Amino acid sequence: MSRPVFEKVPLVEVNSVPRPMPNGPQKVMTEQFEQMQHTDLKLKRHIRIFRFISRILSAVLSAAMLGAMIYALQQYFTTRDQTVPGRGGHPWAPNTILWPTYMLLAISGISLVMNAITLFFYCYGVEAANRVSNSMTYLGYAVIAVHVVVWAIAMGLFKMANDGSDLWGFSCSENADAISHQVQGFLNFDNLCMVQTGTWFLTIVQTITYIVLFFTYLAIGWRIMHKRKLQRMEERIISSQVY
Repeated sequence: MSRPVFEKVPLVEVNSVPRPMPNGPQKVMTEQFEQMQHTDLKLKRHIRIFRFISRILSAVLSAAMLGAMIYALQQYFTTRDQTVPGRGGHPWAPNTILWPTYMLLAISGISLVMNAITLFFYCYGVEAANRVSNSMTYLGYAVIAVHVVVWAIAMGLFKMANDGSDLWGFSCSENADAISHQVQGFLNFDNLCMVQTGTWFLTIVQTITYIVLFFTYLAIGWRIMHKRKLQRMEERIISSQVY
């Protein structure tokens, strides 16, 4: 009796079976999901680029203001005991006010350190920098809001204190012009006036930078909600797949 002959049937892997193409409402949902993914990636890229640029700009501005305030204080402390030839007395205003200079020095120094730390961690990747700057927490929003308020107050106080008794005000005053030729050997009031006036304009730019950065953080918050919506849509698509 002959043995039965069995026909060999090629094995087909389960993973090689094509899944049915979505159709109807499922197809529309898939297209919407893909479109939202594309939008999310595009927004993510733009936010990262802008945040990196704003951090660099803020660090540069803070460094420039810090240097200007150090220069102004150095000029004051090294010349306050000098006497004006033919006049006597020191070349500065009586009871010179220094707190506006110290205030801007401290704020710009703290801002420089914070931005430098964030930029340092960019060397280890964007995600590490994001964790340092707390961009995904309410603390991040609070920190940026504080920056905006502090720089706005500093900008206003630095301008309000410009009454002729502070370093900036006196450097740009008529009294300084009157003795500038007598002290030109050890003190340049014109240069001090220009540097500190430029610093005040830098505080305006710095304030605007942090305002724009704050709105960027709002965009990040919108992106987080957008990602959650993407995740919910992805779950709906997976649950509706037919194998």
